[in-house]
Amino acid sequence: MKECRIVKKEGMTNRKIMGAKTKNNLYRSAEKLFELYDFNNVSVNDITKSAGVSKATFYVHFESKDELITSLIADYVKTTDLKYQSYMDSLPKDMPSLERMLLLIEKISNVLVDNIGHARMCAVYKIQLTRSVNMENIKDYGRELYKIFAAELNEGIQNGEFKTDLSLEQLTRHLVMAIRGICYEWCIRYPDFDLKGQALTHFSMLLASIGDNK
Repeated sequence: MKECRIVKKEGMTNRKIMGAKTKNNLYRSAEKLFELYDFNNVSVNDITKSAGVSKATFYVHFESKDELITSLIADYVKTTDLKYQSYMDSLPKDMPSLERMLLLIEKISNVLVDNIGHARMCAVYKIQLTRSVNMENIKDYGRELYKIFAAELNEGIQNGEFKTDLSLEQLTRHLVMAIRGICYEWCIRYPDFDLKGQALTHFSMLLASIGDNK
């Protein structure tokens, strides 16, 4: 994740600057711990010990560990979605929509397997199921990744490559549900489930079903 930059602005006191640095320290300390352990196995005490501050200081900046987790996940999702958009922007504009969509699925699969990893993805699903942390930034259909799906599908519909009786919103949601379902299968069937291969196979079938085969 990108590190927060603390810039001194006019009227910003040294106390506020120090407070911002302390909050950033807590944030980064928690991030490192969550990379090593399940969210539930990291306590506020663990975070403050790693950051070298008191527990009281933690609660000056965050209401709870859940609030900190929510902030971390929101940052990660936002940064990752921007990378997906940059990747799509780098592809040739005249590339068929079907190929662009499959490359996007391949990119998402690579991030899930190589960057996020199975254990952390299982932890995210567990949090969503128990609703112990606000995960709307991931579930919300307004997420930037889902907008990328919609834009690519719309381009395919406009150029006649895709044909469907579903609305663009309905079609986008079906693809979102598909990637979520594949991720869930990966979580419960790991290591006997090839996420990258299965995702490409499944989406190839889905997109072929709306392709203009006339």
